[in-house]
Amino acid sequence: MVGLFFLFGFGEVFSADFVRLKNGQVVRGKIILEDDEKVLVAENDDYVRFVDKDNVAQVSYEKGKQNAGASTLDKKTAPQKVSDVPQGHVETGPPNMYGPSAGSSNGNGGDTSIEVIHEVVTDFIWRGLSFSGEIANRRDNESYRAMTFVPSYQPTVTFNTPLKGFQVQFWGNFQLTERNDRDNDGRFQMYPGGAGPGYAGQGSSGSLSPFSAPSPDSLNSACPYDTQANFMAGNPTTGSTCGGDVPGFKKEQNGMKRSDGLFYAFYYNFEKTSWGTFTAGIWFYNTFQKSSAYTSPALGGFNSAAAQGVPGANNPSTQITRLAWQEYFFFWKLPFLQYVNPTISFYTQFSQENAGLMAGKNYLSLTMGHEFFEGNFFRILPQVNIGYAMSNNIVDNRYGIQDITSTLTFFFGKFFVKAADVYRPNLYMYDTDNYYGATGGYVNSTSKDSKIVDPGKVNGPANQLVLDFINTSTTIPDQLRQSVRESYLLQKIPSHLVWFSVGFSQNF
Repeated sequence: MVGLFFLFGFGEVFSADFVRLKNGQVVRGKIILEDDEKVLVAENDDYVRFVDKDNVAQVSYEKGKQNAGASTLDKKTAPQKVSDVPQGHVETGPPNMYGPSAGSSNGNGGDTSIEVIHEVVTDFIWRGLSFSGEIANRRDNESYRAMTFVPSYQPTVTFNTPLKGFQVQFWGNFQLTERNDRDNDGRFQMYPGGAGPGYAGQGSSGSLSPFSAPSPDSLNSACPYDTQANFMAGNPTTGSTCGGDVPGFKKEQNGMKRSDGLFYAFYYNFEKTSWGTFTAGIWFYNTFQKSSAYTSPALGGFNSAAAQGVPGANNPSTQITRLAWQEYFFFWKLPFLQYVNPTISFYTQFSQENAGLMAGKNYLSLTMGHEFFEGNFFRILPQVNIGYAMSNNIVDNRYGIQDITSTLTFFFGKFFVKAADVYRPNLYMYDTDNYYGATGGYVNSTSKDSKIVDPGKVNGPANQLVLDFINTSTTIPDQLRQSVRESYLLQKIPSHLVWFSVGFSQNF
């Protein structure tokens, strides 16, 4: 309370300089910079307010206009900055969750300055795609749901270079929990995700699912079943087919550290024109924990063996990750309806990550937002983005609105709290095993019912007993077996995803 009293009661710089806004508000302090686009007002030694010149009715200096381009503050007490919180490419940041976001100063054309945002989010969701929550659901054998708490640290670092308008940005995701791999299929197997009994007695004669090794058994899948049979018979030795290998309970490659990654963005902000403001650039993305076990061949929407209920591996070939890709992008901040800052963004992918299956080949979005109480210690920013994907991958080749993402951010000086809702109106954009992967080796044979394999219905003895009964029951006609199996396995794809975040900003 003492600190707040000091901030509000004694933090003001007593100066005759002032800026009168068109809405009648008066901003008092020391004017340290004025140009055609902005006015910077130092209200105290720690806070520099950014005022858009379009909103200014009058600028008054205590002793007449000084050198507007030079700072009058000691650099040791107040670093040069244009905003207490870096702005997004629609000047309603931070940070932008649809693609790279231009920093607030648009490249200062002088010394390099750095804007940093530290943010902790409850889930890594981007353009309607869940990079962390859905992976955590599969890892923990849980159904997909609207909100999954799997926090990560997401820093944004923007370099405003000496070349005016040119900026370099780094944006990263670093998972904070459940980083290590774990055994989530509970199978006695030769290798992670390999075939093997899911419960005692599975695969033995007289069980619901007697096991017969393929010929030739190139993956040595008979070994764990033979070893289990020996143990159940009181003979604790490996099976005769093992060839010296020892089966066991293996950890699948599913640690959340595999969601760690970094964006590298380079973009140029053109001078403002009567047509609006334009930005163009290129960005790259790379994950840090690459694994061939998580690359995915083209499933083509149908895998006959998996559709017939043949148990498969959790990996390889049945989990999707985005390993790396690149996009060109273009922003156009429209010159009208400036109250809501409308910006059209276009991203086009030219890389071939995972054979081009995952990221949209083209993504077009309209972003709008308005910051209330702009320039004050407390601000409120509602923002909405409508994203349209074109040719979402080379196999499914689907078009449609991919996400409608709405955020509400509360700013407290340098700190902010954010809530977000991601609405996915066209679930058929996600109703594909090329997005979710063939979870547990099972695929969804129908890609138009807005349903997908439920990770909570795949692994574990109870699920395996039900699936084995369906696969072997003589009371279920063969033509209905797949339908009955899918009635047990499938769940509705969540149409809403929700996440929250907290963070703060710095300028250097």
